[in-house]
Amino acid sequence: MTSWSMSRRILFRFVCCYFVLYCLPGDGRVHILSTVPGDEWIGKPWTWLVHAVCPWFAIHVFHLSGQRTTYFPTGSGDTTLAWIENLLFIVAALLGTAIWSVLDRKRFEYRTAHAWLRLLLRYTLAFTLFSYGFVKVVPLQFQPPRFSRLVEPYGEFSPMGVLWSFMGSSLAYVVFSGCAEVLGGLLLLFRRTTTLGALVSFAVLANVVALNFCYDVPVKLYSTNLLMMAVTLLAPDLRRLFDFLVLNRATEPADPMPVTIRPRKLRIAARVFGVLLAGWALWFEVHQAYRSYLQVYAHPKHPPAYGLFDVETFRRAGEDRPGAVRKVWFIDQGIGIRNSDDRVETYAGKYNEAKRSIAMNNGKGELTWWLPDDSHVQIEGKLDGTPVFARLRRIDTGKMLLNGRGFHWINEFPFNR
Repeated sequence: MTSWSMSRRILFRFVCCYFVLYCLPGDGRVHILSTVPGDEWIGKPWTWLVHAVCPWFAIHVFHLSGQRTTYFPTGSGDTTLAWIENLLFIVAALLGTAIWSVLDRKRFEYRTAHAWLRLLLRYTLAFTLFSYGFVKVVPLQFQPPRFSRLVEPYGEFSPMGVLWSFMGSSLAYVVFSGCAEVLGGLLLLFRRTTTLGALVSFAVLANVVALNFCYDVPVKLYSTNLLMMAVTLLAPDLRRLFDFLVLNRATEPADPMPVTIRPRKLRIAARVFGVLLAGWALWFEVHQAYRSYLQVYAHPKHPPAYGLFDVETFRRAGEDRPGAVRKVWFIDQGIGIRNSDDRVETYAGKYNEAKRSIAMNNGKGELTWWLPDDSHVQIEGKLDGTPVFARLRRIDTGKMLLNGRGFHWINEFPFNR
């Protein structure tokens, strides 16, 4: 059996320690038991430990204070505590590597441990790609630009808002990118297609990482770690791939690196568990995506006045205010208003279709509406405690250039507006 070089053994120990820590349950991260009922209880002790240690380091080592030292609901994966947590994983992996190197200095290879690590990374990366892929196969992560975006000046978009809008403007591209992620995940489930799956995953994740960095999407840390997982899975085959793809040389067959479990019954049980776990994760994501498709696309439930409107007449406190409000849009959970100075005001509320009214959640208003014809809506009531009346003309958003341009095989000239 071939011995590994000292540098390779040390590097493996570090990579193994780091990814074992990173693949444990964590805020915003998918792990191999994420879809199993009760998974939050399985990882609760570890989560409690991380939530205790990271804020302590933030306060006593980095001398931080305030919100940055607390865990709070956020859509960002690049919070201060997330970076500190990742740094602590690196420090712990370095310490673990040093201890491991001293205690296990007489071992000259880690084929068995490497096979187990690859299994962990394959399933973790596959389940993560399923989670992110199926919300694109059914376009949920990126949806068509909402009404407020359609009437917002482009210069007011954030870089992340630009990314979300241009992705949502082409649902076909969103589905394509989701299919690529799911394909990478499916290939990673099988040992013989791991290299191909890692290549597909690397290509997909390299694009995701580039978008996250270039458009300031706060998932830079997580996506980079996922990309490193794909690189780690590819590492044993890089020489073979280089010989075959670049030097046009014949290569030896890949080492399948099977996980060896000695007792036959235990080996069979482990295989059955792996099949059931992967099957359950795949079924769970498909089922969730299908339910979301029915709710969002097949049978959407919108209030009767749902849509985007131009303002023809607007009165506040009984006084005509021509031009004071430019656009109004009704959405499922309230209304939005774009004023003449391009300020946007949103009011969350609850619809009562029987009364044709919407009560504002802040308790400072209630509006009633009626439809004089198919093209107009009139609203009357109080908004922020002030009486308002408006006559609105419906905008056909399907005829807007962004939504109505469509696809063309033949273009005599570029249509770049």
